[in-house]
Amino acid sequence: MLSVGTKHQNRFLSGIVAVGVLLSGLSVSTAHAAKTDVVTLKNGDRITGEVKSLDRGRLRYSTDSMGTIYIEWDEVQTLVSKHFYRVQLSNGRRYFGDLSDAGGQETLAVTGARGSKPLPILDFVRITPVEDHWRDRNDLKVGAGYSYDKGSSVTKANIYADTEYVSERRVLTASLRSDVTDDGDSSSTASLGTGQYKFLRDNRKYWFLLGQAQQNDELDIDLRLTLGAGFGKFFKQNNRRKWLAATGLAVAREESGDGTAETNLEGVLQTTYESFLYDTPKLDLTVNLLVFPGISDFGRVRSNYEVTLSKEFVSDFFLDLTFGGSYDTDPSSDDAAKSDYMIATGLSYEF
Repeated sequence: MLSVGTKHQNRFLSGIVAVGVLLSGLSVSTAHAAKTDVVTLKNGDRITGEVKSLDRGRLRYSTDSMGTIYIEWDEVQTLVSKHFYRVQLSNGRRYFGDLSDAGGQETLAVTGARGSKPLPILDFVRITPVEDHWRDRNDLKVGAGYSYDKGSSVTKANIYADTEYVSERRVLTASLRSDVTDDGDSSSTASLGTGQYKFLRDNRKYWFLLGQAQQNDELDIDLRLTLGAGFGKFFKQNNRRKWLAATGLAVAREESGDGTAETNLEGVLQTTYESFLYDTPKLDLTVNLLVFPGISDFGRVRSNYEVTLSKEFVSDFFLDLTFGGSYDTDPSSDDAAKSDYMIATGLSYEF
């Protein structure tokens, strides 16, 4: 069995697992809503079930006979539901109410406290049940990869996970990635966990809180903890692509392999771009960049970046190709490299 690596990575992963166990223990069971919603497709088929969510151009729909299914949104003719939802359009506007076909062809009516509002159905980019259980609003994707080069005797392994929770005004995302490289004589590990809380405002703007934990042998980082806050905006958000950018301030506490430790005030610059194609074959391209320009340590700039291309080859199973890494213009340790990068493949499953 492959060794996990250094004691620092064991501490890092143990903390992540402990947080996950704590969060799972906070759940409270609730009764599921009756499956009385009706989706009518453009080919005339009618499906009775329960709306779980609309995101990335796919309607997640629970049925008694087929379980949970995913329906491409551009194939939906009408949707009728008496439950209460938060609806978001491509222009960033939000509406609250139930859903009906009262608006006529190619429209969906949202009826709430302010009356009924017919809206173009293709402008819908997100539908979230307001009174649903938190588990039904959560998306989770986990994956792992492994490779061995006989000529160089180099073994590489990685594990990763991404999750997103969406409510009426809040979005909580978390990601974890850990990579181990072993050449037979020594091993090198790199782990990065990032969590972000977004409080959604009008006009596609939001406030955010950011937390990050990093360990990297190549950069001589035993443990780096970063806490930040700021504001951002979704500049593009529709059923095919998403692009956001944000800025703020952060405090970073860093412990190096030579025993030194320091705390710095930094800026935060973030941009994320996602492009999704859910017609066959299903493809998902995600680009994420976080830059931390130094303020108290002026002139120093560090960053984390990741580009992932995922292709579904069996229902909910994906083949992932990832290029990512870290860069630091002025590492705190003289023995540390300025950059570390990886190219990895893996298999993942989406819950």
